[in-house]
Amino acid sequence: MTERKTGKDKNVDRASEMSFPASDAPAHGRTTATEPPGRPVDRKAPVVTKDEIERAKRGEGHKK
Repeated sequence: MTERKTGKDKNVDRASEMSFPASDAPAHGRTTATEPPGRPVDRKAPVVTKDEIERAKRGEGHKK
């Protein structure tokens, strides 16, 4: 008799197949670190406008 696999089991199997022939088991859950993160977890990328990018390409705004 064969067991039916749950979605989680299928994900683990798929991750294992994709990582072969790696020596470490694939990570498929939440982190288990006991140390706090090195930076705030709610930190977002800065908002940069297209105009700011164009000015940077031209070298404007840099100290000379």
